[in-house]
Amino acid sequence: MIRAKLLYAALVVVMVLFFVLYRGNLSFELLIFTLVFPLIPLISVAVLKHFIKAGIYHSREPIRKGELFQWILQISNRSFFSSANAQIMLEYRNSLTGEERELTLMVPVVSHNTQRLRLGFHAVTCGVMQITVKKLVLYDALRLFRRTVRLNLTDTVVIMPAPNVLLPEQWPPKPQPDADTNEYSKEKAGDDPSEIFDLHQYREGDPVSRIHWKLSSKIDALMVKEYSLPLSAGCLLLPDYRMISKEPEAALRADAMLSAVAAAAAQLSERGGGFSITGYHAKSGMVSSEPFSSMNDMAEWMRQIVKYKPIAPDGRPAQLQAMQEFLSTEALAFARVMIFTPRLDAPLRELLLSQPEPDRFAVFAVIGQDEQSFPDQLGGLISCVPIRIPQPIHPSTEQLRAMKEPDFEKEILIKGGAAL
Repeated sequence: MIRAKLLYAALVVVMVLFFVLYRGNLSFELLIFTLVFPLIPLISVAVLKHFIKAGIYHSREPIRKGELFQWILQISNRSFFSSANAQIMLEYRNSLTGEERELTLMVPVVSHNTQRLRLGFHAVTCGVMQITVKKLVLYDALRLFRRTVRLNLTDTVVIMPAPNVLLPEQWPPKPQPDADTNEYSKEKAGDDPSEIFDLHQYREGDPVSRIHWKLSSKIDALMVKEYSLPLSAGCLLLPDYRMISKEPEAALRADAMLSAVAAAAAQLSERGGGFSITGYHAKSGMVSSEPFSSMNDMAEWMRQIVKYKPIAPDGRPAQLQAMQEFLSTEALAFARVMIFTPRLDAPLRELLLSQPEPDRFAVFAVIGQDEQSFPDQLGGLISCVPIRIPQPIHPSTEQLRAMKEPDFEKEILIKGGAAL
């Protein structure tokens, strides 16, 4: 822009010299035209600024880490004027990594037109991706003048963890028929005789003790009772969301921990076991969900866990104290408590070993590629499962080629920033 102004200033000097050296109306008219002409682009960008509206959208949800998604920036120009080389300045960040990057784009702003700029993204870790469109800078055709449109449009996308962590087969506990609960699975049968799940005609191998004699005598056929599966007889999933190490390793450890939570929930739902999930919030402490029996049921809770910010070092004592109180009271109702942590450190070891019935606990701890695995047992009482940090997931070339522009009217679900 400075170069364009210098060139135009040189042109004005030439016109002045031409007016001095050349006598006649032509030199005067050219000088007047050179001096007045910049008013036209100045007025155009000044008017254009007041007729610009913008919005930021994302194309779909839910989104898992490594999957492609799009942010759509929509710019509407309702004026007669246009800008051939407008400049958009934006920044985006991931809540898990805390990394913030800036991006500058050059786009044309056409008169009486609405255009959509599609930005393809993918994240190697879960977390909340946030994009902020700071401003739109409008230039005239000669780049002599510019006007800035302050936008401050923000949109967020929750990147869910992918259950790509392999867990050992022996860890899920079996539901207990004597569990103290009023919640039962509506999808699978169990061994709790206090609640009937379903009835079916007698088949060879069915236990005689489960025959419903009164009903069988009425319909003249042997009917067998199927008992219910108590949901709270299952597991409690407890992610430890402390930021223990430094970036970028901290983000990879937290991502691996949350991926292990998702993998555990997926295996539990396949086996029909009930499970709950709990999370720590700085204001409300430990908060537990209702019993779940499938991944779909817990999707919203998992989404909220992912949206939490990792606990900073100054907040660790408060979280450990909340975990201490929770594990010694409310967690006693569960057959197995599974704790997922980005690193098994000394404070967490001491906390777990001080709990009643420590054999109910299973610790899933993330270990780095260069770290040695920790012992299988904590004090011979608590089972430990090492979780290796998985390799980052990147879109394949085929996925990039297959990425199609979504139907804007049908697929745009969530709007951020100003409504258009």
